[in-house]
Amino acid sequence: MKEKIQEIEGVLRKYGQEHLLRHFKELSDEEKENLLDQILLIDFDLITSLYKKVINHEMNENQQDLQPLKAYEWDAIDSQEKQQLYDIGIKKIKDSKAAVILLAGGQGTRLGYSGAKGTFDIGLPSHKSLFQLQCERLRNISRKCGTYINWYIMTSPVNHDETVQFFDDNNYFDYPKENITFFKQGIFPTIDVNGKIFLEERGKVSMAPNGNGGCFLALRDKGILTEMKEKGIEWIFINGIDNVLVRVADPYFLGFAVKIGLPSASKVVSKKSPTEKAGILCYQNGRPAIVEYSELPVELAQKTNDDGNLIYDNANIISHLLKLEVIEEFFNYEIPFHVAHKKIPYINISGDIEYSSEPNGYKFESFIFDIFSYVVDMAVLKVRREEEFAPVKNKDGEDSPFTAKNLLLNLHKNWLINSGVDSKLLDGKIIEISPLTSYNGEDIERELIIDKLFQSDTLLI
Repeated sequence: MKEKIQEIEGVLRKYGQEHLLRHFKELSDEEKENLLDQILLIDFDLITSLYKKVINHEMNENQQDLQPLKAYEWDAIDSQEKQQLYDIGIKKIKDSKAAVILLAGGQGTRLGYSGAKGTFDIGLPSHKSLFQLQCERLRNISRKCGTYINWYIMTSPVNHDETVQFFDDNNYFDYPKENITFFKQGIFPTIDVNGKIFLEERGKVSMAPNGNGGCFLALRDKGILTEMKEKGIEWIFINGIDNVLVRVADPYFLGFAVKIGLPSASKVVSKKSPTEKAGILCYQNGRPAIVEYSELPVELAQKTNDDGNLIYDNANIISHLLKLEVIEEFFNYEIPFHVAHKKIPYINISGDIEYSSEPNGYKFESFIFDIFSYVVDMAVLKVRREEEFAPVKNKDGEDSPFTAKNLLLNLHKNWLINSGVDSKLLDGKIIEISPLTSYNGEDIERELIIDKLFQSDTLLI
C-alpha cells in the first residue's frame, strides 16, 4: 500500500487536491484501500478542464441561433404507408437489428416514494409498476416478431441493487433473463467553488450521477457497445421510465426512421401552451438539438405561424432512435458537460459533515440529447399526446400518477370505441387493457368485451 499511497500523493500534489487524504490516518485499512481506489479512478485532467470552463463562464453556453425543425405528422400519413412503415420495423426487429435502452436511474422522491421510480405503482386496477408496463409492451412486440428484443436498463448507483432485486422477485415479468442487461449510470466527483473535490465521508469522495448522457459512456466502458455490434444490432431505441404511454420498441417508429434514411429520429408532441415546461426539438447552430424550456427565449416560445400554431412546437417526450454507429462516433468528439450550482454536503477540515444553506459547489452532467448535435440531421415524428405521452413527474396536480393513470384508462376506452364498442356501454366503467392483450389498440375481441361489460364496473382485459 505504501507505494500506492506515494503514487497517489504525487498525483494529488500535481492537481492541488491533497486534502482528499487529510483524514487518511483515521481510517481503517479497508477504508484506506477504498479511498485510494476511488482516487485512482478520477480523471483529474477532465475535472481541471471543466473547472476552468466554469470560472471562465464557458459552461452551458449554447450560442442560441435557433431555427424550427419541421416534424412529420403521424396523422398525415395514410393507412397504406403506415402499414409499410410497420412492415419495415417488424422486419428489422425480427432480424434482431434493434435493441432498447431504458433510462431508469431515477428515484421516486418527487412522487413521495422512496424507491426506484420504475417500481412505482401509479394506481391502475392491475397495480402494475412502470417497469411491468414497459416489459409487457416488449413482450407483445417480441411475440409478434417471434424473437425477444434485447433490453438494456440503465440504473444508478442508488437504485441498481433494488431494481435488479425487483425484477428477480417478479420473475423478470416473464421476459427472458438472458435478454435483459442492467448497467449502472456513471458517477462524477463534485467540486467546491475553488475547484477542490469534496469528501462525502472521511474516506469517501463525493460523487454524483453524471446525467442520462452518461448512458453512452457506461455502454462503452462496460463493453455493451461491442456486444451490440457483435450481435448485429443497428438501431437503438431510447426511452425514459416515467412515460406511462411510451410505445417501447414501436415498429412504426423504427420503420419511419429506416425509410427516412437519417441516422437518428425522435418522437415529439405538440406543446399544450407556450409556457409548458417541455424541452423543444429544433435546430441549434444548424444541428438538431433539444433546448430546455428555461433556455428558449420568450419571444420564440410564443411565436406563431400564419395558422396561429406555435413555431417551436416540438415537445420532447424522450423517445429516440439512434443508429449504433452514431453512438460509436460520439466518442471521437469532446463529450459536452453541463454544470449545476448546488448545495452539496461535505466533510470539513475537522472531519465533520457540513451542510451549506447556499449553493457551495458544482455537479457535472451530460445529457442524452447532447449527441444530437453530432448527427447530420434528424427525422422527427409528431404523434398524438393523448396516445403516447403521460409523464409521471409530480406527486399531485399536473403530470402526476393520477393524471397519467386517467390518460391510460381513457386511451383504453378509446381503443374499445374504435373497435366498435358503443361508447354508452362504457359510461361509469373503469377499463384497463393489458399490454399483452393489445400494444396500440389492435387485437381487441369486441364481442367478448361487450359480454364482460355487463358483469363488472371494473374490467381488466
